[in-house]
Amino acid sequence: MFARSGISAAPNAGSGRAGSSDSGGGGGGGGGGVAAGSIELLCPPSGSSSISGSGSFSSGSGNNSTSTTATNSASFISVSVSASTPASASASASTADCSESNNNANANRNLSLQLSNNNSSSNSHNNNNNNSTNANANNNNNHNNYGSGANLISGICTTIWRTATFGSAAPIASVMAIANNSNSNSNSNSNASSSSNNSNSSSCVGASSYSSSASSISPGVVDEVCIVEQQLSQRTVATNTNLHAMQDNEESQTFLGATDLDDELIKQLPKEVLLRVFSYLDVVSLCRCAQVCKYWNVLALDGSSWQKINLFDFQRDIEGPVIENISQRCGGFLKSLSLRGCQSVGDQSIKTLANHCHNIEHLDLSECKKITDISVTDISRYCSKLTAINLDSCSNITDNSLKYISDGCPNLLEINASWCHLISENGVEALARGCIKLRKLSSKGCKQINDNAIMCLAKYCPDLMVLNLHSCETISDSSIRQLAASCPKLQKLCVSKCVELTDLSLMALSQHNQQLNTLEVSGCRNFTDIGFQALGRNCKYLERMDLEECSQITDLTLAHLATGCPSLEKLTLSHCELITDDGIRHLTTGSCAAESLSVLELDNCPLITDRTLEHLVSCHNLQRIELFDCQLISRAAIRKLKNHLPNIKVHAYFAPVTPPAVTTGHRPRYCRCCEIL
Repeated sequence: MFARSGISAAPNAGSGRAGSSDSGGGGGGGGGGVAAGSIELLCPPSGSSSISGSGSFSSGSGNNSTSTTATNSASFISVSVSASTPASASASASTADCSESNNNANANRNLSLQLSNNNSSSNSHNNNNNNSTNANANNNNNHNNYGSGANLISGICTTIWRTATFGSAAPIASVMAIANNSNSNSNSNSNASSSSNNSNSSSCVGASSYSSSASSISPGVVDEVCIVEQQLSQRTVATNTNLHAMQDNEESQTFLGATDLDDELIKQLPKEVLLRVFSYLDVVSLCRCAQVCKYWNVLALDGSSWQKINLFDFQRDIEGPVIENISQRCGGFLKSLSLRGCQSVGDQSIKTLANHCHNIEHLDLSECKKITDISVTDISRYCSKLTAINLDSCSNITDNSLKYISDGCPNLLEINASWCHLISENGVEALARGCIKLRKLSSKGCKQINDNAIMCLAKYCPDLMVLNLHSCETISDSSIRQLAASCPKLQKLCVSKCVELTDLSLMALSQHNQQLNTLEVSGCRNFTDIGFQALGRNCKYLERMDLEECSQITDLTLAHLATGCPSLEKLTLSHCELITDDGIRHLTTGSCAAESLSVLELDNCPLITDRTLEHLVSCHNLQRIELFDCQLISRAAIRKLKNHLPNIKVHAYFAPVTPPAVTTGHRPRYCRCCEIL
């Protein structure tokens, strides 16, 4: 199967035969001064690239000798050498100058030259051979001669392998470069470091070995080994240079961590992809992206990336010119703009906005104190697609603004005119006639809105779902009853501080608005248990109820709500002075307590005691409870409730303890403050 080929060199042939032993002690035959070497290779047949062999190296004189057997296994070659050198005085003298180099380079004491990536078992075997060889050489004082012979034979093996594999003495550096190109960067760095150590430590040893064994090795082989070592050294220097260049390149990156290559990769992304990504970013993120590079600057400031803008976080810095620049840049792309709290914005900025942004749909101008009817005029003229506008706390807005909106914005769905004190029934009537699709109206604090305005809404806006009439004090039962009958989709209603309303309004709501989920009736003192009993019987979807200051309701209301409203999440009973522990007990035994109830406010309920907190233990979803000025609640009961519900937040206030009366001494007639005054 394999052909056997042999190469031998015997400069001083003798009858003795070198022995081999792992223990380091062995005997040779007659002729102790004999040096002989042989190399035996098993050459594969044509078409195969595998070469195998075995051998040993022995050095010594007299009865003391060192012997080492080494086998080098590679992915494509295995070479082993056997040789024997005399321990003559001339050889020792020629290698004495390089003993320090050999002591500092244990990696060069291997008998075989690794030409490819060895497996883990081969590496472990070579390390063991190195350790055994070092120990035996130190015991016999032949360390220098052994290191010289090892490097010399390694060079011979290199030449033979190259000749057998490639047919010529090809430079080993090129072969290793080809192998290294297929490895990862980490393996390349490791191989470069190993090559550097081998070349540095073997240069001196090789020189001494060549001088001591010139009679046995031809000059051509020695020169070739030197060339190989020089190429390995040059390759190590080149590798170190590349590493330093990579470090310098990393240090030259920009402050955003992007190099020129990164910029090129970024530019390769399609414009449509980047614009789609930018469309999800807020204002701050877009401004940061605009500082990355020129390409990103153009795309980040493109109008398509600014469809939704919220400038609330910059309300103190935003002035008119900023709005005008944004309007001109965004143009028809802008669909949603929030200027809430931007008090420096005036009519001129809004006019520019309306002239350039015809497709705007959502506009928030709340707390813009300088906005007047002029701004609304421009909006209604150019922004016909407007569906939601917020004019909360714009104190200069009048009925004329509502008339302009009704004429120019027929698709309006939501409007907030809270705390616009100049709005009256005329403005609301005009709005209702022109915006019949209206679904949400908030007129909180508009005291001039009366029953006529509510009746117009009920007549022309049947799809109304949310209505806030907080503090519209002139509202009566007649308008609420007509609203309930005409707007069956009503879901949220706030009539807090509408003090003229009675149970008739609650009965009408329970009869016609069974989808009602939020009801705020704070301050409606005329409501009693009868009205809430009707709500609890028909409105099964109630989730939030504010019954603050409904002073006439009792525990019976809580009993009806507990049985009829299983989805109740938030309940406010503050200042309901007739509520007792029994009412809370009814509430906690209902279907809403264990699963839904999360917030319960009991401020200023003087009849509430520690028993209430004991009942609330069963409300596993309860997250917050208000107990301000509940004088009969103790700290111990609160701690006990927290032990059962560790995630609950209890807000309570305990008045300071009254100091004991002074029984001795003269009591001053006036306090210190009165004396000063």
